[in-house]
Amino acid sequence: MKKVFQTRLEATDWIAARAENEGQFEVMREQLLFNFIYTGIYYIDTDVIQEDIVMLDDEERR
Repeated sequence: MKKVFQTRLEATDWIAARAENEGQFEVMREQLLFNFIYTGIYYIDTDVIQEDIVMLDDEERR
């Protein structure tokens, strides 16, 4: 399902309300910006949002 927004602020508010963690927020925001760059429309394809995104802290990355 495609969720379309009128403005970037509206989209960011929607993303913030649904993201379970910072990783999900960043992935959805990047998808939004990518879609806008290539189509000129602010939208997110909700079928492709990854629900299991986990951010690693600095110690786990080493």
